[in-house]
Amino acid sequence: MRIYDINPTDGTVIDPAGREAPLDPMRREPRIPAGATGIEPPATGANEAGRWTGEAWEVVADWRGHVYWLVDGSRHEITELGVEPPAEALDEAPPEPLGDLAARKRAEIETGLSAALYAGMPYTMPDGTDDVVQTRPEDESNLLGLAIEARDLRDGGETGAVQELRAQSNALYAMTPEQMIAVTDAAKVFKKQQLARSWMRKDEIKAALEAGDRESIEAVVWKN
Repeated sequence: MRIYDINPTDGTVIDPAGREAPLDPMRREPRIPAGATGIEPPATGANEAGRWTGEAWEVVADWRGHVYWLVDGSRHEITELGVEPPAEALDEAPPEPLGDLAARKRAEIETGLSAALYAGMPYTMPDGTDDVVQTRPEDESNLLGLAIEARDLRDGGETGAVQELRAQSNALYAMTPEQMIAVTDAAKVFKKQQLARSWMRKDEIKAALEAGDRESIEAVVWKN
């Protein structure tokens, strides 16, 4: 006698080929254990499965594991028997709305600007050491203070290396007022360049959005 074990989780057959029923040790006759049936599962096609109702098999939709998208861009995966993709389901993600794409690209540019400022400005110090001047937003007031002090010292006739700049490496570099003015001016120019790049990229995004040019929006990146 052939029996078919039923998956307790979803009611499907565990092995469509079934197995021989075990023998009752007393009667020496085949018996159907709990969780099994002697009724053969039905034949099923693509995206179908047989499910045991407790009394008989029924054929139900089986799209488990199928991924689809809706027009709003939401992603869905079918995980249960008896559930089919809706009529409006898409097999791949729809194009991102142009407005959303433009907003995401603008956010990427902001991230690029922030990363550039946090990376700092490479600079050769007066002693010939290559280091990095920190240009984070929190460093701006310190650089401004050093620049003001340097100009006051220079105007007072100071020419010695009486000022110090702490670089990204945490090293301290002694500088004359003229050298400090040079490095703080360079840092100011560096920041202006990064801001100009940011504005230019955002203008590119704006122009492409107004033209409905998806490809050009997608092509905008922080650095070429």
